[in-house]
Amino acid sequence: MGFGKEILAAFASHGERVAMLSGHETVTYAQGLSQIHRLAANFTALGLRRGDRVGLAMVGNIDVVLSILACWQIGATPTVMDFRAPRSQRAKSARDFTLALILENRSPPGDDVYPGMLFQQDWRHAAPAARSFAPGDDSNPAFLMFSSGTTGDPKGYLQSHEALAGRVAGHRRGVPGTAMRFLTPMVMSYSATRHQVFSYLRNGGTVNFFPPLFTPSELIEALLSFKASATALPPPVISRLVREVGERSAALLPDVAVLFSIGGPATPDDKLAAYRNLSPGYRINYSSSLTGAISSLSDADLLAKPASAGRPLADVRIEIVDPDGSPLGTGQNGLIKAWTPTMVSAVMLAGNKPFIDPKVMGPGWGIPGDIGFIDDEGFLTIVDRESDMIVRGGVNVAPQELEKLIRQHPKVRDVAVAGFPDATMGQEIAAFIVAEPAGQAEIEAFLRANIASDRRPREIRIVTSLPYSDNGKLLRRKLVETLSPAGPGSQRT
Repeated sequence: MGFGKEILAAFASHGERVAMLSGHETVTYAQGLSQIHRLAANFTALGLRRGDRVGLAMVGNIDVVLSILACWQIGATPTVMDFRAPRSQRAKSARDFTLALILENRSPPGDDVYPGMLFQQDWRHAAPAARSFAPGDDSNPAFLMFSSGTTGDPKGYLQSHEALAGRVAGHRRGVPGTAMRFLTPMVMSYSATRHQVFSYLRNGGTVNFFPPLFTPSELIEALLSFKASATALPPPVISRLVREVGERSAALLPDVAVLFSIGGPATPDDKLAAYRNLSPGYRINYSSSLTGAISSLSDADLLAKPASAGRPLADVRIEIVDPDGSPLGTGQNGLIKAWTPTMVSAVMLAGNKPFIDPKVMGPGWGIPGDIGFIDDEGFLTIVDRESDMIVRGGVNVAPQELEKLIRQHPKVRDVAVAGFPDATMGQEIAAFIVAEPAGQAEIEAFLRANIASDRRPREIRIVTSLPYSDNGKLLRRKLVETLSPAGPGSQRT
């Protein structure tokens, strides 16, 4: 039985137990199953069929969860899209990866932009016709995911139901069976959030979708009042919570059996402070969209090696290799190569062209693009990101993709995008643009119109040139070194 069938069976077996909460809305498992069937009937009436790819660009997390399950009910493959992203970005994804339909609930899409439809709440409560459904169809991919949500040309990752089941099970690894109340402020477009949400719904737990805009005190109050036994937060949010509660003689959230840190690296000091002052259930996994979880750090290992990414998971094998793929020895820095049971089943480029690169992936293994080493005790430490990926508040932003878009403006002659440390978001985004100063306002307006706010450069600098090495490689680090919190010539967008 594939994962889609498993979770639909879970909804059928848990009756009136509360499945999901969001604000004033409560959905039991029995209600959820009924609404899934009605959504599936309505999706079929819209013309969706087995094997279709469906974009979900909806605000409400409950709507997204039920729509995913309805897609699996009819054998379609959902892709959860960022509802905050520009419409042009969704249109490009629809064209590049042959989406049959995009469902959204904010504003009516134009037919000339992409095949879109406004999601209707009534679809959850009234079917166009009585219809019975089989227990789901897991023969098609469970998800189409994108390598980054940034504008440009992302890769498409196809995730099988079997790989999804492995990633979901991974989030339950080491979690007490009594930990069944999960609170999250993260949106469902983030893949780690989906895996965690489904790990609790698969086991009859209750998921509380907390509003994404909150103060640290509001989040702490929500965790306590909900009696949450688990939550998942990006490192910058955990850092804010740590600063809010300060040093304590005992953990503030002792009932939180698992405090997942997801979406980017955390400092050793923040890891230790979260463990001591928030919850002894603090843990951080190192993972990638390509491979799934690779290593985990928690408990005694965290206290002993807080600077590391932990030990490889039991079903994962890691090698450190040089650029030619040759293995390196203990303590040597190189590319991280991981064999996992949760690898994506395929990677595609625009036009559904297969992405084939034997230096990046092969049967059961992938190279996420990070540089690290394994010490003599078997701990993995991440040293750098080969890909220059920026992780802003848990959102991956590829500099090259932003650069490609910015270059489309006629007054831009050259551009470089880089990440720099930020106490709140982990990293922020800076754009160094070679252009005439007189064009800055026009360029900023272009960025606001074409880049989602969580991916838009915070700092914009108009410069006369960019630093390149003798062999033509852009020296991003030299650019970052020029930044200061209130540096001259910087603008916020």
